[in-house]
Amino acid sequence: MARDKEEAIRQRAYEIWEQEGRPEGAALRHWLQASDELSEDDEHETMQELIDEDDRDDAALLQGAGESGDIHGRR
Repeated sequence: MARDKEEAIRQRAYEIWEQEGRPEGAALRHWLQASDELSEDDEHETMQELIDEDDRDDAALLQGAGESGDIHGRR
């Protein structure tokens, strides 16, 4: 099972590499992108979406706590 998933990631990473014009030095990025795209357990399509969601969560927590980050606007 794990071997099948690894093979699918390898194939997708290769496709990404080809689509980007076969750049050198991008193998890890392509592997991670392929893994992220093929992940069955993660509801997020990309790592960037996960980071963006975390940033939104942090902003909501600060806003809910009354801490907008504007130190000049309140006294």
